[in-house]
Amino acid sequence: MNILLIAYYYPPIKSGGSVRPEKMAKYLSKFGHNVTVLTQSYKKTDFTQENMIRIYDISHNKGRRGINKIKWLFLRSFTEILNLFGIYYSIYSLWKRNVIKYEKKIIDKVNPDIIITTYPPVETLEIGLLFSKKYKIALISDFRDGIIFEPIEKERIKKYKCIRQRYEEIEKESAVQSDAIITIAAPITDYFKNMYKTKSMTILTGFDPDDFKNLPLDIKLDHSKFNIVFTGSFSLAEKFNRVDYFFESLRILIKKDPELIKRIRIHLIGDYTKKELNQLKDLIDKDIIVCHGFVERKIALAFQKEADILLIITLPDRKSSTSTKIFEYIYSKKPILGLTHKTVLADIIEDTKTGWVVHPQKPKEISDLIFDLVTKPDLCSSIIPDPQKIKNYSTESQLKNLDILLRNILDEYEK
Repeated sequence: MNILLIAYYYPPIKSGGSVRPEKMAKYLSKFGHNVTVLTQSYKKTDFTQENMIRIYDISHNKGRRGINKIKWLFLRSFTEILNLFGIYYSIYSLWKRNVIKYEKKIIDKVNPDIIITTYPPVETLEIGLLFSKKYKIALISDFRDGIIFEPIEKERIKKYKCIRQRYEEIEKESAVQSDAIITIAAPITDYFKNMYKTKSMTILTGFDPDDFKNLPLDIKLDHSKFNIVFTGSFSLAEKFNRVDYFFESLRILIKKDPELIKRIRIHLIGDYTKKELNQLKDLIDKDIIVCHGFVERKIALAFQKEADILLIITLPDRKSSTSTKIFEYIYSKKPILGLTHKTVLADIIEDTKTGWVVHPQKPKEISDLIFDLVTKPDLCSSIIPDPQKIKNYSTESQLKNLDILLRNILDEYEK
């Protein structure tokens, strides 16, 4: 089966969003499909690579320096002005236009039996919808986040009426026109089932054991300390508000027992803003928090393997909250401290018996648990993960379900 996978976020972009389509391409190819990825390029349009089409994006969303930064600032300002005047436009609109310019060449090269298009951004959905309708090709729309339901772009939708209207249209078109909807979390799947009565399935990103091979051996933490490791960023969803309760819990902990300063280390692995780091200055100065900055994924995984406890934080009550990181965590066989509430992430931790779940905005409860973890060594060893449950969350297990769905859809088309 020839598959065209449309994914803006794809390596060399390094983000949680790029992992999912990368794994789709890897495992669907392993299952016998011929997968071609249609994605962005910040350098030039390139049709020469096997199983890869890169279309130039003038927005140059990464590495903005010199003339590229000026171009990006102009495009960002132009987009904001149009949205303010009620005209829908996006920073990715030029990339979409460029893709459509090459649509015939793309279709001729891939000759797809089925298209998989993954959101965000919405432009991938728009391209998939256009190609599917125009060339009579089966379509699966993948949602790594909700558009209208628990939207990742909540502030833009709230601020601009034209964006909300267009996103509602795209969501409905995707639900109606797609042969199936797949999502990253059961609450999003349930939303599509209930709202549009469409065929929908949850396909988790899962963990890939191959990612844990050949990890660097020089990542060593001081195990005379209790090491809590957090990998990733703070402010994707709600600025600093989703993590400051945790740091407040550390201040409560120090006040309760100042000697704990000598026994605990929080390792932050990722990109953090100056504003975020300034709010942690007192904890950094006390050497409780160590900031390692952005590192390659293999190095981040090596830090995870060295941890005593792995920390993950989400907003409470955002049902669909999950992260590629949680699957790495459950595979690492290290106890997890999940600061989350009534989310898919909480369900995964509880299902696999891999750690504790505490409301992320209750610093006293967080502080009490951390105190017990540091002062009662047997508490960590009381966590006994369920290996069979963990196995169900592997990328291969999850994408086998997608493989079955693809084959069923193609069978229906051929009848």
